[in-house]
Amino acid sequence: MLGLGLSADKFTRFSACVFGASMLSSIAGGGRTEQVRPDTLVVSYASQGWSDADRNTFYTTSQGSHMMPYAWFKALQRLDINEPFAADQLQRYGYLANERPNNREGLPVGFVLEGDAASGQLGMTCAACHTGQLEYQKDGVTHALRIDGAPANADAQQFLTDLTAASRATLAQSLRFNDFAKGVLGEGYTAAAAAQLKSKFGAWVKQFGEFMDASLPRSAWGPGRLDAFGMIFNRVAARDLGMTGNFKVADAPVSYPFLWNASRQDRTQWNGGVHNGLYVQALARNTGEVFGVFADFKPTIVLPGTLLSPTLIDFRSNSADFAGLQTLEEKIAALKPPPWPGDVFGLDDELAQKGKPLFDDHCGECHAEKTSPLLSRAWVTPIVAAGTDSKMVRNADRMSNPGVYAGALLPPPPIGARFKNPAKSGDILASSVVGALLAEALLPLPTPDSGVWRAIRMDFSELLPDKNLDDLSSLNLHLMKDLEGRIRARLADMFRNPGPPGSDAAYESRVLRGIWATAPYLHNGSVPNLWELLTPPKERKSTFMVGSRAFDPKNVGYGTDQSPFKSGKFVTDPKNANGNGNGGHEYGTGLTPDERWAIIEYLKTL
Repeated sequence: MLGLGLSADKFTRFSACVFGASMLSSIAGGGRTEQVRPDTLVVSYASQGWSDADRNTFYTTSQGSHMMPYAWFKALQRLDINEPFAADQLQRYGYLANERPNNREGLPVGFVLEGDAASGQLGMTCAACHTGQLEYQKDGVTHALRIDGAPANADAQQFLTDLTAASRATLAQSLRFNDFAKGVLGEGYTAAAAAQLKSKFGAWVKQFGEFMDASLPRSAWGPGRLDAFGMIFNRVAARDLGMTGNFKVADAPVSYPFLWNASRQDRTQWNGGVHNGLYVQALARNTGEVFGVFADFKPTIVLPGTLLSPTLIDFRSNSADFAGLQTLEEKIAALKPPPWPGDVFGLDDELAQKGKPLFDDHCGECHAEKTSPLLSRAWVTPIVAAGTDSKMVRNADRMSNPGVYAGALLPPPPIGARFKNPAKSGDILASSVVGALLAEALLPLPTPDSGVWRAIRMDFSELLPDKNLDDLSSLNLHLMKDLEGRIRARLADMFRNPGPPGSDAAYESRVLRGIWATAPYLHNGSVPNLWELLTPPKERKSTFMVGSRAFDPKNVGYGTDQSPFKSGKFVTDPKNANGNGNGGHEYGTGLTPDERWAIIEYLKTL
């Protein structure tokens, strides 16, 4: 029987009083409510093929994100209460506590310290947004099932808003700044050192605050959502190029996609805009992601273009940790879908058997496991116009001034074409990613510990089936140029809309293994559970609460009656104007209720 869930994986269990899972007393500074849980939370891990060491690597491996100097973050105080900003491991924003013994700095899951505590950088990693947890009551005890690779429940916008506000207040208020400076400088505190710190901190606050002011929408994303493309474009095409006119409000939030089997798709990203299946393609996808979550990146002109030659760009000035990114992707490739916890919630095997042929008939065309004709280890991921909200796809096609890229070659294809103004923001991002990867791999000489070369070596049977890449010293100029061309070819058409002609709302249709653990549904999280996903759009809830971790095993989703977050009320938009449309995807909606329940029961077994 499937559904081994808790009992199949007797990983570390620990008890912790947690903040922010359900909240009662109002607090200032964002209007959230907060409660210290009176009961202990018993945490177990779904059986997904990872060891405890694998999980620890996923939670703590740096990918080159530099949000802010760690010493500053550690010394920063909350605005609402007299407490360090991260004293609760950011659980008030829905991030997960990391109680592991080697987490000496007490950072949440997916937040990492790069370097030492005195001079290092605080960064984020994919675990912050792609680690989920569901909760349920049993024998008067609250149990939690941690699901690695599942969508997070975090309210990223509130976190960024409060971090900005606390930083600005620290800079503006002399007493607050004095306490901050003493915390940062310690025994080295002097009036001169504090003044120097204030200058550096002020410069950081200015650029970070300007970025947030230009990016964060008035209508909050809410928990479990983020406009990833909007934020990445604003980082790369606006801030990193120094082109402030390229900023646009990031107002097309999407859910965090689940990570298991991500390496087996032949396309990825919600709009299918990245070819996938090779490690080097995954590394490109993840490089774009880290550029969006605060990696340093500063492309510069090496040689201006002429009528006969393109502008040459140096992409090497970036903080992306390609070795860390490759390590994370290798862990993700080994991550298995979580089995339905049947020992806790039960499973009707007979009903599930009735659901399989119904699923095949009504869902199989888009979600069946079909081997890609181009890559034997990948599944076909159809990009389908299902009538769902179009805002994310439309925003992904936005235009920008290319700045220093003007006159440089566009990413492949087309061959020989150059950047003009305006250019697609996606092409600016693609050029940045491909340029950074090739600079790491080929300039000045490849190094064995390079994350890019680890990816290429693992892909070499596809990239160079007749060559041995184990001995890098044997590479000659001809082979390097050949390899560069093959890499460019496999990174072609990155971040370009691959949907069917005439459609502005086509999204990836993934294999649905583990789909039970990924609510809410559709790309924008506009449908709370599997039951409503199989109902006609006009019958779906127009308003519901999001952010709860209380699991609903019948409808397969999370509780919708209350939320621990101020921005936890989701209001759908039938006109698809603000990214919250819940229409479309009408597959199976004409079935009887009994038939729909059968499909849902079958989905639990995947």
